[in-house]
Formats: sequence, C-alpha cells, structure tokens
Amino acid sequence: MQFLCYEMRATTLCMGERLRAGVFRPCCKVFRYTTLVGALAERFGNREQIHAAGRLLRTRDELLTFAPRERVRNISVVPLQIEYLAEVTGRIYVALNEFTDSWPAEFFLNIGAMKSKGFGASHLYDKQVVGFGKSELRRGRLIVRIPDQERTTEALGVRSVLSPHYGYLFIPTSETSGVYVKSLFEGSEVVAAPFLLEERGETE
Repeated sequence: MQFLCYEMRATTLCMGERLRAGVFRPCCKVFRYTTLVGALAERFGNREQIHAAGRLLRTRDELLTFAPRERVRNISVVPLQIEYLAEVTGRIYVALNEFTDSWPAEFFLNIGAMKSKGFGASHLYDKQVVGFGKSELRRGRLIVRIPDQERTTEALGVRSVLSPHYGYLFIPTSETSGVYVKSLFEGSEVVAAPFLLEERGETE
C-alpha cells in the first residue's frame, strides 16, 4: 500500500459534530474521512478516486461565541458557542493511485465548517510517498473515523476489525442530499497501517 503524505498546518479548524439542537457545538477532535475527502474533492474533483485519513499532531481548544442573524428580520438569534481547534498541525495521508499521483507538492485546502468566517484554511506541503507492507500493519486503536465499507477500509490499510466502536458518517450523494453510513469511530480496535492508530503508550 502506498500513500501520499502531506504535512498540514491551519490557524483555525472547525469540525463541528452534527447536533439537532442546543447552543453549544462541540468540535470533533479527530479527522473524519468524509471531511477530508469532501475538501480534497472540492479542490481536485473525482471524489470516487480519493481515500484519505489524517492525524492531528498539535492543537489548542478554543471557543467562539457566534450570533447568527435571521435574514428576513435582520436580527440576531440566540448566540451559539462553537468549539474549534487553533494552531493546528497534522499529517494527511491519501491513497496513491493514477489520479492522486499527479497532485502537486503543496497546495491550500479549505477543511471543515465555518469557512465563510475564515476557518479551515489549511496549507498542505512537503509531499512524500510512503508505503506500508503487511509486516508493518499492527494492532491498535483507531484515531480516525472511516466508513465501514470494504472499499474504503482496504484502500486505507485496515486489514481486520477486532473490537469496533460504531457510529455514522454523512456521505453526500448530490449537492443537496446524502446518506448516513455505518462507520468505524476512534477507539475501534483494529489491525491497520500505523498512521491510523494511536501511538503506543498514548493512552497508557
């Protein structure tokens, strides 16, 4: 298995959890497959050929109080408190194939939510090609959220699922609709490529 590996930096990053109500919007503390693939597809197109995952290396939690305005009456509604990540560094891995092989050595990408407020402007740089053989796969806990679909897990180097922690990720099927798919969440015990897993001793 081969992957493009990019270093990543962002001043602020908002990857809000999906909530139906409430005035506090927490931020996801791990990369979601759908967030990265959506951002990369917006930049390069051809969503079906993109499989990506990433690990956050350094962040700082911050809060923003934001009062949306009701457009018809032009008044502010109940303020929302939004959690976001600041001073973000990370590493993004993209499955290497004929389509991704031509990607540039560095580029800018808008990741996550609140883009109109300046969040998510990310610099990906220092492109490298890295490979993982069967002997390099190991047992550990996921630090990402990825769809539990053979096509996706195989492309990203998950070889077996030992103790799953399931949730659902929203995958768009058009500009106005999408579906929720059963997914492996962080903490799932798997045998996989090392970049998908907690570092040894991280939770001990």
